[in-house]
Amino acid sequence: MKQYGPDAADLARRAVEAYEAAVAPPAEVLAKTFGLIRVRRTAFVADSVAYVFERRQTPFGERCRAFRVTDHPKPPPPPRFDPNHPERNPIPDRNPDLKPEVEYIDVSCSDRRMEPVVPGSLKTPVPRHL
Repeated sequence: MKQYGPDAADLARRAVEAYEAAVAPPAEVLAKTFGLIRVRRTAFVADSVAYVFERRQTPFGERCRAFRVTDHPKPPPPPRFDPNHPERNPIPDRNPDLKPEVEYIDVSCSDRRMEPVVPGSLKTPVPRHL
């Protein structure tokens, strides 16, 4: 049987590579990273990894800049149920297709969850799920 186009395994591999490239920190962030903050998923917080790469002095003390990747963010809360007007209550829908969140954030430089990393030692992103 003649095969047209790439096989399923090749398509899956390419999809994973594209996803990993989309959530990977920039090379300059990896080179300057001196700490990692891993947050485990709870009922209120999604799991994430933050690459701490810059210190700065503010009027409120020392703050650090980090690049945070949240693979599976928490879904938004359901709409409020109104018992007085049942006809206005929306029917619950399936969860929306949540995209990974990639953002720059400010964190405390003395965060107790920070794991020290030798600057310049990270060449590839760290595993996000341990």
